[in-house]
Amino acid sequence: MEFLTNGFAVLLTVLYGVILAGERRVLIGESKGSGTISNWIWGTTSLHLLALVLQGVQVGACPVASQWEAFSLLAWCIAVLHLFLVKFSGDRSTLIYSFLLVFILQIASVSFSLGMTEDRQQSIDSLTSIHAFSALVGVAGVAIAGVHGVLWIMLCNAIKNGRFGFLFQRLSSLEELSRLNRISTGIAAAALTLTLSTSLFMNQAVSELLNPEVVVTLVLWFVFGLLALVPRSTGSMLAVRAWLSLLGFCGVIFIIGWIAIYGFHAQ
Repeated sequence: MEFLTNGFAVLLTVLYGVILAGERRVLIGESKGSGTISNWIWGTTSLHLLALVLQGVQVGACPVASQWEAFSLLAWCIAVLHLFLVKFSGDRSTLIYSFLLVFILQIASVSFSLGMTEDRQQSIDSLTSIHAFSALVGVAGVAIAGVHGVLWIMLCNAIKNGRFGFLFQRLSSLEELSRLNRISTGIAAAALTLTLSTSLFMNQAVSELLNPEVVVTLVLWFVFGLLALVPRSTGSMLAVRAWLSLLGFCGVIFIIGWIAIYGFHAQ
């Protein structure tokens, strides 16, 4: 089973690398086959889902008990959430940036997978599985919002300084980037609310609630919950939303680093 797990992990990393190369060609105008690339992406994410389901069946719970599982599931969440954004908005100009993060996470996943031992950690129950999955969906939403926040800031600065180059030509308008940011913010807020709601029934010790990654998650929930309550924004609020999304992205980087060192806290 370990051989099959490692094989899936390596294969998915290669496939996401191919997707990243294809999106780069689309971005710089070297390829016109966007439909074919989209089918390739959906096929890869479907294969990724199959691998996650098989792993979940094997362990009898949401596959987050090890670093490689948590990173793989987070990568899939980011990929699928952004694909749905593309599907409903028709804007794929920012897809490559999220998939760059997906590719990095998958590399981290395969690195831990190839170095893992046969020892399994204690299985988690259904409630903890929901808690863990919703947490990763929330983190994925924050990451995607952060990507759009960073791009909004960069494009805004480029326009202010009269630099109508690559970003101006390849990205959507500031309004569209802000709209995608707002949708991602809503997804993140809803998922993190579910995460915190389930934690109320898990009888966690006070010391566990003071863990750094839990504190960061609470801050992200508070910030993105407030942003989700703000209706369509204009003027300075657009900049505030973008900068807070950038702050949230920094929180995601911290959580990823924490998982890499200590593992997922729900395990």
